[in-house]
Amino acid sequence: MTEIKQDFENIKFEQPVYQLVGEKNKQLNVVPFVPTSLLEQLLGQVTIEDVQKHIETVFSAAYFKMLVVGNFKPAEAVDAAQQVNQMLKSQPLPAHSHVPSRMVNIEPGHYIYRHMGEDPNMLNNAVVATFYCGMVTNPKDRTTMALLSQIAKDQFFDQLRTKEQLGYNVGASTNSFSSGKLTLDMMVQGESNPTYLLQRIDSFIYGFRQTLVEFNTVKFDALVESIVGKANEQLTSVDAEASRMWTPIEEATYDFAQLADEVESLQKVRLDDVLDMWDRYINPETAVAYTRVDSQLWAAKASYPSATDMTTWPESILALAGCLESETHMPVDLSDLSHFINTAVTQTSADALASLARQYPVANSTQVLDETAS
Repeated sequence: MTEIKQDFENIKFEQPVYQLVGEKNKQLNVVPFVPTSLLEQLLGQVTIEDVQKHIETVFSAAYFKMLVVGNFKPAEAVDAAQQVNQMLKSQPLPAHSHVPSRMVNIEPGHYIYRHMGEDPNMLNNAVVATFYCGMVTNPKDRTTMALLSQIAKDQFFDQLRTKEQLGYNVGASTNSFSSGKLTLDMMVQGESNPTYLLQRIDSFIYGFRQTLVEFNTVKFDALVESIVGKANEQLTSVDAEASRMWTPIEEATYDFAQLADEVESLQKVRLDDVLDMWDRYINPETAVAYTRVDSQLWAAKASYPSATDMTTWPESILALAGCLESETHMPVDLSDLSHFINTAVTQTSADALASLARQYPVANSTQVLDETAS
């Protein structure tokens, strides 16, 4: 019991981006889950008798999938499954109790989900921007998204991690479920407040289209060839073969020709197709059915905006306030900051910076201003 309690406690101290991905998956995917906080509350009520009773009844009703790999005939595989069923002595599990995981179908729009971290000593915040893209059942959508993701993740890491140094955990990847849409996730973990991190993601998105327009076609063809070559690699073990076959079973698509279809589709995809997918789903200026969910995890030590602040002030003010508080370790009055921003255009840049520095002094700020001026 002590170990289980410790496992629950350790969840609170995981890296923020991992916590946030878990929370995001619970919000956007139809999967049965019980909140960890509720499990912690109920744990103290569990007795040895409860555990024993659960052991005796856990397989009273069951639904299982089985993959038999090796030198077996079909009849032998069926016989193996029947033996498992006889050993379990289970009744069929009702259909409503084994719903496959799938993406929640939400209406187009821009949604924001905020979550507070529980580790009192954690300084890092995290964000995940999720974009709903093409259909998982469409081979062309899957292969185009794979190429888009490969190009985007390298550029995304280079810009936000290497150049802007926003944090160590920076990445972009695709996700899919058996029924629903493909998604592109862009995630960042760092000490900057989530509002600012999302603004940096927005800046990347607005500039990335030009990157695609100027992307070298020779480099693109080499990328396609690399992915096709990897997909056509000869499997070297039974485990690898089983893993490849198990994926469509686990996802409930049972499309065992999926890989071959994707290879065929990959060889037909052009750079214009990748640009078209970007414009149709991710570019907010051109996507007709733009669907995006921003998940935020605020560190316990971060200055979390109130509900009134979030409805009163634009995100740019909240982001700048978070940056100032992080540097000065002083609370920032949002009304004063908004007034400063609105009146700064009437002053010279040096006067505006000096005014802000006097109100929210930063160590060595004079030296920085002097270096800037020089």
